[in-house]
Amino acid sequence: MKPVLDAVVKLVNTIRYRGLTHRQFRDFLQSVQSEYSDVLYYTKVRWLSAGCVFERVWQLKDDIVSFFHEKQCSEECEMLEDTEWLLDFAFFTDLLCHMNNLNVKMQGKNQFIDDIWAHLKAFKLKLNLFAGQLAKNDLSNFSRLNSIPLVN
Repeated sequence: MKPVLDAVVKLVNTIRYRGLTHRQFRDFLQSVQSEYSDVLYYTKVRWLSAGCVFERVWQLKDDIVSFFHEKQCSEECEMLEDTEWLLDFAFFTDLLCHMNNLNVKMQGKNQFIDDIWAHLKAFKLKLNLFAGQLAKNDLSNFSRLNSIPLVN
């Protein structure tokens, strides 16, 4: 999954690195009346932020492709048009979102160790369930992966 992570981080950095490109991208999102106004940064220090970054890039993938085509820089986002890469991206995004949900459940005040342990055991069982479902081509817990037409 490292190649997918590296590609998404590179894409986000391409958009956010230069101030002009970043402003143009935000203006583009505003002009197309996108639900989101920007992409999020990924930092290794907060590794669970990857789920939020991937989710945002997934939501904006069509807008990102349109933006780079408009700027005539389609090589920057060619992976978002590759179905094989999109499958890996969708799977990784779904998996990271499940991990983020676990992380949120384990945070907060008055969390006792037995509650945290129960969340971890439940997540382990969930992973076994996911593995069984994927073996049967059941993508009910992988909404992004299921949304790609070739997978259906």
